[in-house]
Amino acid sequence: MQRENETTLDMAANQVVVPVEVKDRIAVLDVIRGFALIGIFLMNVEFFNRSVGELGEGMPAGLSGANWLASYFVSYFVAGKFWTIFSLLFGMGFALMLMRAEEKGQDFFQPYFRRLLALGVFGVLHYILIWPGDILFSYAMGACGLLIVLFGKARWIAIAVIVLGLIAVIPALNKVAALATALAMFGAMAFLMRNEKTLRIFAKPRPIIAVILCMLGAVLFLLGVASFLVPAMASMHPTLFFGLFAFLFAFLLDRAHQPKEARSWKIGSLLYTALFLSMTLGGAAQYLGSEQASKQNANETQQLNKSAASVTSEASSVAENSSEATSKSTASVPEKTKADQRAEDKKKEAERIQKQQEDNRREVVILSKGTYAEALEFRAKEFSENWTNVAIFSVLICCMFLIGYWFVQSGMMQNTQAHLSKFKMMALIGLPFGIGIGIAGSFVSTASVAGLENDPYMFAMGLLYLGNLPACLGYVGLIVILFHSKGVFAKVKLLAPYGRMALTNYLSQSVICSAIFYSYGLGYYGMERAHQVVVVLLVVVVQILFSHWWLSKFRYGPMEWLWRAITYWKLPAFKN
Repeated sequence: MQRENETTLDMAANQVVVPVEVKDRIAVLDVIRGFALIGIFLMNVEFFNRSVGELGEGMPAGLSGANWLASYFVSYFVAGKFWTIFSLLFGMGFALMLMRAEEKGQDFFQPYFRRLLALGVFGVLHYILIWPGDILFSYAMGACGLLIVLFGKARWIAIAVIVLGLIAVIPALNKVAALATALAMFGAMAFLMRNEKTLRIFAKPRPIIAVILCMLGAVLFLLGVASFLVPAMASMHPTLFFGLFAFLFAFLLDRAHQPKEARSWKIGSLLYTALFLSMTLGGAAQYLGSEQASKQNANETQQLNKSAASVTSEASSVAENSSEATSKSTASVPEKTKADQRAEDKKKEAERIQKQQEDNRREVVILSKGTYAEALEFRAKEFSENWTNVAIFSVLICCMFLIGYWFVQSGMMQNTQAHLSKFKMMALIGLPFGIGIGIAGSFVSTASVAGLENDPYMFAMGLLYLGNLPACLGYVGLIVILFHSKGVFAKVKLLAPYGRMALTNYLSQSVICSAIFYSYGLGYYGMERAHQVVVVLLVVVVQILFSHWWLSKFRYGPMEWLWRAITYWKLPAFKN
């Protein structure tokens, strides 16, 4: 009887997921994580000296010399490449935790939900108490989306979307619409990932969504062709390009559907690329069509003037032909309505830009001259207003999680030595292509111009973002190659302890920067760009040394230990 009880207790213990031992860690992942953390810091430090509201607006104006070089290097070799690496790593960590739980027959979901809840709380506190450029909250939401994509039931996803949509109808709760939108997009991703329904076309089974998109593309393409033949349909010219885009997307979805084992990276890459390809094409159309748009506006203005002159002439002879004057006056109304609508849209956009600029100026004043209490109030208000942006951004992050998930599912990260040829290909193709198209865009524009109707930066930014994924994969390939090299390049392994303490080091970077730059610290807000890079390098060296010292005495970094304690609901051993 006693032996049976002991066996039962042993089986129960095996059902509880436990923290991974240090010896079971994949060292190359820690090295990649440490490398990514340096890039994240290089990108973030600028926005401890510049309004976070200017994220995505490009290089600041008026730079020269070393400051311009530092800004250009970070903008085109770093920015956007390293949060994507972190996202890959997060997806890899998810897959590893899931696989280990399945192998041992342990529960995965309960500890993982606690893990995400803790990460979300860390993110909110980081945002409000320290710095509003936080990404931890976005990762927590993106990981919830990944669970929905991989395991969510279609019926419950649909019900949740409908319920959230109905709640969003209430004016005071209209921001919930962002959650409904994000959830609907996660549902669409789940359908692409897990739907096995096909239609046999040309003697081959095709995924049903690809068939539907192909039919939609055909309709849009034919409408686009007709718009060039029928003058009255001239406004529908863009449908031709939308049709071609739908054809391309349908073709790629068809190719991504099989084999099933590769679907996660193919779908993740396809959705990420489609988003920024559409941004690039839209920006190109806006940029290249600026001259044509100007001519069209001039022609419309000229027509409006002629219509106004005609109305005035008719009004003077109303007694002679009142009915004709009335009909011509009425005919001119639609043209005026279009002009009024354009003016109203421009006014709204100008008001939005003005509000954003006022918020940015207020942030600068508070952080360069204000108190911590004022900064706290400002960040809390910003979070309440901007969390909806995180909901949409989490969908993009989830695409990267899917790619990272595949890297582990395929076995590549567990045995990088056996796949070195693939990592070399990633580096040789991803780095020059990914960084190259971003640099090509920099010759068009390096910064946004507020209020410019045909701003070329949208096109340049699309190219930059489009290149982030291949560049990210290229950097990962490069670090794996260096990890397995001999001689001086193998020293990259020194980053492993730094990466093992990534959460602690990430949060401490924010604390250190707040202490250096903000008015309630040393007050060096607005430090020159080149000097910011020097600060980063000095802090990174100190953090790497500290990480080596700390892990020689303790098993985990302070925040990593706390995160594991919450995840597994038990206190892990702390000292070595």
